[in-house]
Amino acid sequence: MEQKNLEELLRGLTAAVLFLVILLLVIFSAKAYQHAVDVQDDNDNLRAVLSYVVTAANADRADTVSVEIREGKQVLVILDERTGTEQRIFFLNGEILEDNGLVGSKIYPEDAVVIGKVDRFELEQIKEDLIRVDTDLGSSYIHTH
Repeated sequence: MEQKNLEELLRGLTAAVLFLVILLLVIFSAKAYQHAVDVQDDNDNLRAVLSYVVTAANADRADTVSVEIREGKQVLVILDERTGTEQRIFFLNGEILEDNGLVGSKIYPEDAVVIGKVDRFELEQIKEDLIRVDTDLGSSYIHTH
């Protein structure tokens, strides 16, 4: 009788250990997956911030690219003279935003598209045809036409 109780105890203990191992594997797998997703999100944000602004400014439709102060904000203005519109890229509340509108029109941040999240976004006209975009994620340079 004692042998039978010992066997049942060992079976129960083995099942409990297997259940615990499976539970730990699920928890560690979920944490590893979450970390991988966070790294991918950070990389996507970095790529968007550092490349989008340069790509937008170098698009074929850009006639003039300039750094201006609009409504108290430093704004990268990409002018399309054919359509009379401009694309405006600016920083507000930790986000780089993009707004489009008629030349000289008011900027509506609530309607702007979020390009990426950063702590710092600064534009500097280094030369007549060169603009530096500085963020806490790195720097990019825009060669204007």
